[in-house]
Amino acid sequence: MKIAVTSSGHIPSQHAHSINVVKHANAFVKLGYNVELLSVKRFYENKFIEEIADIFDFYGVDNLPITFFKDKSIFYFQEKKIYGILIKILKKFLPKKIIEISDPEKKISHYIKGNNFDLCYSRSFKMTKYNIENKIPTIMETHSSVPEKKRDLMDVLKLSKSEYFKGIVTIHQKLKDNFVRLGVPEKKVLIQEDAVDLEIFDQISDDTEKNKNNLHISIKKKIVMYCGSLKPGKGINLILQTAKKLELNSDILFYIVGGSKAEVDFWKNYNNQSFRNVVFTGFIHGSQIPQFLKSADILFMPYDKNEKNKVMDINTTSPIKLFEYMASKKPILTSKIQVIEKILEDKESAIILENNYEKGIEELLSNKKLCQKISENAYAQSKNYTYKKRCEKILDALF
Repeated sequence: MKIAVTSSGHIPSQHAHSINVVKHANAFVKLGYNVELLSVKRFYENKFIEEIADIFDFYGVDNLPITFFKDKSIFYFQEKKIYGILIKILKKFLPKKIIEISDPEKKISHYIKGNNFDLCYSRSFKMTKYNIENKIPTIMETHSSVPEKKRDLMDVLKLSKSEYFKGIVTIHQKLKDNFVRLGVPEKKVLIQEDAVDLEIFDQISDDTEKNKNNLHISIKKKIVMYCGSLKPGKGINLILQTAKKLELNSDILFYIVGGSKAEVDFWKNYNNQSFRNVVFTGFIHGSQIPQFLKSADILFMPYDKNEKNKVMDINTTSPIKLFEYMASKKPILTSKIQVIEKILEDKESAIILENNYEKGIEELLSNKKLCQKISENAYAQSKNYTYKKRCEKILDALF
């Protein structure tokens, strides 16, 4: 079978949905399908590509066919700040038919049709709509918790009864309920947790000291590590508060892995404080993530329930880093929220706390048997959440 995996852009980028798209394409290849990844290239993507040496290393995947479709309209600059506001205004008032004339997503849909793909796996609302109109069987993934606020998504939902709309993949029952309420046939909505590329983790040594040496991390320190986005709601403030409380313990060092330069600069000066026991690495390539995680003594994943400007819905999320942490064979310390507790169990596959995270760190560092138990249990569970298994389930259920 010939599968097109598509995105409206952000390949490459630091965004989680970008990782999701590329990892699915890679998993379909590993399952033996003929796959091509198709994405839009605008100013943002073009600039990002120039900054990385190898897009495959960037994502930690094997070589896979990628074709970019350049946006030749004014929308090419839509993520460049100086033009962004003007372009948003134009998009709001220009008739859709005018916008669609030079839309690269429409060109991608015609490319799929012309090259006889059997299926499209899409992370683009507009491309899904074009595909249905072009009679291309399409499965769309979306984690949107507010469909009514997305005009392009609502356009797709109106077409959800079409035989060419094979279904929606989403990550939580509440999201499924929303789509069904808005008219999508229940049998066409599949709930799947996010996933991990377990193979790239299993290729890395489990020797913590060896990994620390390779990454020039002190073997004399106990490393408490966070790896992921530094955006609001991700708990970076909680990590820094915990680090401050443990600042007098010279044996513990906190590593915060990820984030743009601007984000790192912001958190380094959080509340006008300095943090002597915190190291910020900045953004790293996907291929480096397994070794970083396997160099840690504890993997930390707190969530701030009180953050007003969070970038995701804490009640319906399915964090990629959760499954990467589980695959790392390291003890996990995390927050007591429903989306975590449906995967992990306190004292069995993680330490789950409401607050006082410093107590959890101290407990893990003083109890090797507990660390070993929860690490082994979490790793065993991670085998159920691979991208390959996710792709198999999606095809079995919707195609």
